[in-house]
Amino acid sequence: MAFLNPSNQLIQIDTGKARTYLFNANVSPISVYANLGEIQVPGQRYFSLVNATAANPYGAPAIYELVYYKSTAQPAPVAAPAPVWWTDETFTTVTGVYSESFGGLSQMAAGYLMPNTTDLTGLTAALLQGALLLIQVAGLLPGGYAPTTTPGAGNWITGSAGNWTSTGGAGAPTSRPFGVQLAAAVAGVADILVTSDII
Repeated sequence: MAFLNPSNQLIQIDTGKARTYLFNANVSPISVYANLGEIQVPGQRYFSLVNATAANPYGAPAIYELVYYKSTAQPAPVAAPAPVWWTDETFTTVTGVYSESFGGLSQMAAGYLMPNTTDLTGLTAALLQGALLLIQVAGLLPGGYAPTTTPGAGNWITGSAGNWTSTGGAGAPTSRPFGVQLAAAVAGVADILVTSDII
């Protein structure tokens, strides 16, 4: 049964896009997703393909995880998929605030929060708070929020203090990385090979 497999192809991404999927039962008006609770279980993975081109019609693999977003500080969301951290040992809840990570540890890199203000206009901190949404945990992420320092191709991306922040470096990472930056940042974003999946 698909429900018990690592990839649940029955996850309902009603908007058709990982970057715009968000369900918050506490905030209106948000459409109610059918079967929520029967099919949608935090921690499930969804496997997909991204960046299809004429030369590569099948695109590149990407893995998403269904999680909750909860933050005490509730920073305003940003304009591209951005780094988030695990908040506890369930590995089903994330925050965009480095200091709110489990134990305040840089090792708690979870992945990239997919909902953002470019793809989901009207997105606010209030809509994010307590919402069920997707983070990318592995594979190609086109146009992710780039590190605030050393924004070069081939650099490892690791966490840094602040909201939605990361840093980059050419040497071996000293903490658990989010992934590898594939190109120089342009307007604050870059393509990233995400490597933060815990499984």
